[in-house]
Amino acid sequence: MNKTDWIDYFEAIHSRTPNEEEIAKALAAGEFSDEELAEAAEVVEETISEKGVESEETVTSVKNSDEESVASATETKTAAFKEKEKEVIEKLKDNQVIADGVQVASNYFAWVLDTLKRPMSKASGFNSIYSYLTLGTIVLFASLSSTLNLHAFYEKTVLNSNFPEFGDYAGISSTNPVGFGTFIALLFAAALFILTLVFATWVALKVLKSPLTFSNVVDKYTSLFIPAAFLVVVASILSLIRFNMLSYIVFILALSIISIALYYIILTAKNNLKLDDFYAKLLALMTCGAIIFVITFILVLIFTTITFKSAFTM
Repeated sequence: MNKTDWIDYFEAIHSRTPNEEEIAKALAAGEFSDEELAEAAEVVEETISEKGVESEETVTSVKNSDEESVASATETKTAAFKEKEKEVIEKLKDNQVIADGVQVASNYFAWVLDTLKRPMSKASGFNSIYSYLTLGTIVLFASLSSTLNLHAFYEKTVLNSNFPEFGDYAGISSTNPVGFGTFIALLFAAALFILTLVFATWVALKVLKSPLTFSNVVDKYTSLFIPAAFLVVVASILSLIRFNMLSYIVFILALSIISIALYYIILTAKNNLKLDDFYAKLLALMTCGAIIFVITFILVLIFTTITFKSAFTM
């Protein structure tokens, strides 16, 4: 029973109200339970329980926070390490590309020297990149030499003559049209000419039913063009130092070597036609010549038209 019920019970038996000492003794004897103390005990237990839960949650939260911090730090370090590793790999790749480029250039010059001595010996260490380097060298320096020589020729034959005075009288202003634009046009024309030459040779070989592919023809021309490439570079140097007449001669000699290379490839090719070798080779040469003539005529016509339009302005 509770305290109130015990007091009522005591008053019913003793016909009086119990004093504080009697209430304390009864409570100590367990005759009743004090609700306030029970409630207080419950409150204390609940508080202790809640604090324990909060403490556990706090510990867990701190623990999780520490784990997250460690994980975050680890991820940051891992990301930084990966980024650094990536940078190192990229630098190594760049260095390797540079080293490979230097090695290719060194091997190329060694191959050029061997091929210059013996164009048909098929020097060892040939790389397909050498074809692009050789043909690119011819196109670049042939365009440069032609531009410089045309510029000098126009100055000597047109601008230093009586034509400018006549042009001023007729209302025509004449200027030297040969410049950077001419160089770009000649660069494009030279590249097309080399491509046309290789293509025409390949077609001529197909007329002979030769098994050589287009890339085989390019490789053959690469070796045979080395002397011509050397002469074209020399012609460009002579043009730069204003030895234009000597540059013309050297340039024509380079073109002659290119023509001889064409004839050599076709005439030494195997004839698989049911024709006499003479007539078969003659047919192949005529086919090759026709292709070169048509495309070259078109290129010259376009270039001449552009030159005259830029040379004279009304």
